[in-house]
Amino acid sequence: MLKVPVKYLKPLDYLFILRPTLFFPVWIITLAGYSAFSTVNESVIFWRTSVDWMIVFNFFILTLAAGATFILNQLQDIETDRDNKKLFLISENYVQPEKAKKIAYILIAVSLVIYLVQGILIFVALALFLLSWGYLYNFPPFTWKDHPISGIITNLIGGIFLFLIGWLMAGEFQTAAFLQMIPYLFAWGSVALLTTLPDEKGDSRHKKETFAIKYGRKSTVWTAFIWVVLAFAIGMLRHDPIITHPVLISLPLYIIMLFKPNDVWVLRTIRYPLLFIGLMLCVQFPYFFLVLFLNFYISKIYYINRFNLDYPTFKVEEDEA
Repeated sequence: MLKVPVKYLKPLDYLFILRPTLFFPVWIITLAGYSAFSTVNESVIFWRTSVDWMIVFNFFILTLAAGATFILNQLQDIETDRDNKKLFLISENYVQPEKAKKIAYILIAVSLVIYLVQGILIFVALALFLLSWGYLYNFPPFTWKDHPISGIITNLIGGIFLFLIGWLMAGEFQTAAFLQMIPYLFAWGSVALLTTLPDEKGDSRHKKETFAIKYGRKSTVWTAFIWVVLAFAIGMLRHDPIITHPVLISLPLYIIMLFKPNDVWVLRTIRYPLLFIGLMLCVQFPYFFLVLFLNFYISKIYYINRFNLDYPTFKVEEDEA
């Protein structure tokens, strides 16, 4: 791994408060919406090597907007992030909370203005995404992230608007978008359910009532399994290989997790399914692989050299779980 002196990496703290490792699911569900437009209107076309730079620009702006919501989430979760031993850039004051808040608000304002110039529908989709993921999810009196059902619903709502933004980047709005997104939402929601499991202890100490805390580990893994099966079945009905193939490959992980619902297998089941969907999208859009590759390895170089932390990674160690 490339060695970089820490003094050169400190300025990147202001980039990594956006949580680039969470860009992966944002990009994947949005690109899935973009892909679904062609599935409905043209049939799936693989290996698209042409680049629409306006689409690239819109993805970049959406990425900044999503990063702003991740900053807001960290600002509201400083104490629990310390207990769960993660997301320490703001919670450990590497970046001062007030500076982080200013960055988030600037990114939100800029992204909304740029999308408004492009069209009212894509602006409304982004505004509703920011409202749900940025405000309703994090701030009182709502604070939906701290409640079992509303927390999952908020993640699903975020997925809906990301998918719609991708669809609108590809072409005009059609009601078929809502039918085509259903299997993706089940897959997205399945992973969202599982993410509540590794943080159970830290969340419970701060009186959060996530899905895992409210309904227990067994109910959470079974609900996640049922949802991913529905994702496959509905994807088959919608004739969409972009979702059915990755879900089929992911099913063995879910089945093993049912019999071994420990954090090791939960973490494996969280990390791989969205990767499989991302790789399927890379078959359709090969340059997307370059974007995923660069984000993964730049993040890895940063975290190893800055904090001696092997992250992101697809390995799951027993002590990590």
